[in-house]
Amino acid sequence: MITDLIHQALEANGFSKVHEKQTTGFYVRESGTAIRFAILHRLENLMAPGDLNAAINQSAPVEFTTDPAFKKNCDLICIHQLDKLAEFKKHEEQIFEIEEDPHFYKKYVLYYSETEVEAIKNLDFEKLKELLQDKSQFNIYKNDPTAATKYSVAAKIFIKLPFLQLPINKAELVPLRLQIEEAVAESELTNIYNTIKHNSQINVEDLIKEMISNELENFKN
Repeated sequence: MITDLIHQALEANGFSKVHEKQTTGFYVRESGTAIRFAILHRLENLMAPGDLNAAINQSAPVEFTTDPAFKKNCDLICIHQLDKLAEFKKHEEQIFEIEEDPHFYKKYVLYYSETEVEAIKNLDFEKLKELLQDKSQFNIYKNDPTAATKYSVAAKIFIKLPFLQLPINKAELVPLRLQIEEAVAESELTNIYNTIKHNSQINVEDLIKEMISNELENFKN
């Protein structure tokens, strides 16, 4: 299921699958003269970065390995299943070692649990994007990010896949001027703010006197 979602995400972002082996799919996206590669690999067991690089290099199709852009512009997306999300701490060092390895590919390890797979069984990529915009689900995730939920899967996919754009609901923006004036009023600094706003050449000493004067007025009240 995770593989299907990432496959949909890749296709939705202009990638086409050009080659596939048992645990690995090879994708390419071309836009004019620009070309980008992506590899989706099911990582059955965590391994040393060098061994992972060698395994991918050996299975990559010739049209990839002979393209000069392949090693410079390729994302290797590894998916790895844990029995439980709590196991991440036990494998954290190995996962980070893979992701931080600079050789051959930019690497991302998307780990997940069986519970998460069950949670997203009725979701496709479009529904996953809609889910990310649900503020109530986000608040639940923020309070307990290690819980196995639909939102935890959606968040990890968008965090791990660098080419995905986070869906954002357009809202009516409050002009910055009004935001500033509201903040000033809440801080009871309206008089000082108006003095500065209407006199761009204000002297620092005069400003200090104005602040002291306002402060004394507050004491009188």
